[in-house]
Amino acid sequence: MENRINQVMELENGKKYVVIKQAVYKGHNYYVSARLTDNEEDILEEYVIFEEVDYNGKKSVLEVKDADLYKLVAKYVGLLD
Repeated sequence: MENRINQVMELENGKKYVVIKQAVYKGHNYYVSARLTDNEEDILEEYVIFEEVDYNGKKSVLEVKDADLYKLVAKYVGLLD
């Protein structure tokens, strides 16, 4: 697993996120990320957990929408008690 903490990800929609925490759970990579302004100068109060997926042989990320998985990953990386 490559360490992506503090790296910036730019999504296809142009939004940019910085990886704050990273976890591997059941063989899947998860990234706790905060949205950045377009110029990458400031962190916005918009937090997302992404799951790394293989899409046609290329690594990509999908937002975790499942509330139980979201809480599990957040607890796993120490964001929840």
